[in-house]
Amino acid sequence: MNFRTISKLMLGLALVAFTATGCKKDECKDKNCGNGSCVDGNCVCNSGYEGSECGTEVRAKFIGSYSGTFSCSGGTPATINMTVTNSSTGVTKVVMSDGFDNWVCSVSGNSLTIANQTISGGNTIQGSGQLSGSILTLNLNISGTSCTYTGTKQ
Repeated sequence: MNFRTISKLMLGLALVAFTATGCKKDECKDKNCGNGSCVDGNCVCNSGYEGSECGTEVRAKFIGSYSGTFSCSGGTPATINMTVTNSSTGVTKVVMSDGFDNWVCSVSGNSLTIANQTISGGNTIQGSGQLSGSILTLNLNISGTSCTYTGTKQ
């Protein structure tokens, strides 16, 4: 090989190397992840947020009024209107009210957890719940008594 052929070959290899490494597209350049960060073009949301750009609070789907049936083991079922509102204690918290008592719940995805807390009359409440579409189901322990609530979002 002569010098001119070697020079062209070297220039071609350098161009290929530059193209392969120097022109990588920034997949996060035009991505706005709001309450999260972008990784390889996808938003990874902070705790308490969801959506393609992390702009929706996870608890937002729970907020509203529900009409449903509340029953405890050995008791007569009752129609109860339940209200769920935002808690000021954090983006993963909601306040649930049955018209008599209020209690705080932690939200994760479509589930909620009710940590042990005191309600009226010195009673305690704890339990869990699930939101499926517009149906809220709660499994509660109220001072040792098993209770359930199933309500439809209004």
